Amino acid sequence: MKAQEIIDVLNTNRRWVDFDQTRDVVLFGDPSQEVAKVGVCWVATMSAIQTAIDQGINFIISHENCFYEESTSQRKAIREARCIKMKLLKQHGICVYRCHDVWDRIPVFGVADTWAKIIDLPFEPRVTSSFNSYARFDPLTVLDIATRIAKGIRPYGQDSVTILGDPTQLVDSLGIGTGAATDVFSMIKEGAGCVVVSDDGKTNWVQGQYCVDFRIPMIIVHHPTCEIPGMIKMAEYLNGEFPQVETKFLDSGFDFHTVNAI
Repeated sequence: MKAQEIIDVLNTNRRWVDFDQTRDVVLFGDPSQEVAKVGVCWVATMSAIQTAIDQGINFIISHENCFYEESTSQRKAIREARCIKMKLLKQHGICVYRCHDVWDRIPVFGVADTWAKIIDLPFEPRVTSSFNSYARFDPLTVLDIATRIAKGIRPYGQDSVTILGDPTQLVDSLGIGTGAATDVFSMIKEGAGCVVVSDDGKTNWVQGQYCVDFRIPMIIVHHPTCEIPGMIKMAEYLNGEFPQVETKFLDSGFDFHTVNAI
């Protein structure tokens, strides 16, 4: 089986993606090559690539861009790091495909729905075209909600969350986004009394300031933490679609730890 055949299945009937302008592209290598094994990861870090090499994986599906950023004005350190990665991938004949726009919103298995599933709250079915999911419930404190989220994400590299606002405030609804696609304003407009955002999906001087001004509690998690469950689910999905080719989840190494003042 060729890598392109797997890519074609991932991209079939995904009406929420504009394939004329998408992040979902081959980042490195030849998609016409035969696939020995598949590795999926949040982002193909050096450690994830090395694990792929050790396990005989020659096709990596990375949710984020493993070459840092697209720019003609990059820092020297980033240019050098890109070259090191590319040399390693070329040396071992590895093709890397980015699957982002499809996997964020694919129903059930994707990032958005898997993120909602690991939080112990009654989320409503998500509109496929939307990045947002909503839960409505009898009033809970923000601290109670944050505790549920922290328990849900503990297996995925983060052992705590941050609350911006009053932990004792009572709310009866929650809005969550998808990875860095955490549009605070659309969630509030659609009735969320509390919002969950990723650290890469907000700024303190815009979204944070607005939530402080209007007493909308904000719970903050790390970007990879809320997307890794969806990438683990991708491995399950691909093993079901292509049982003849083994797919494994590759840990990208994003393990966060909180240190509190004593």
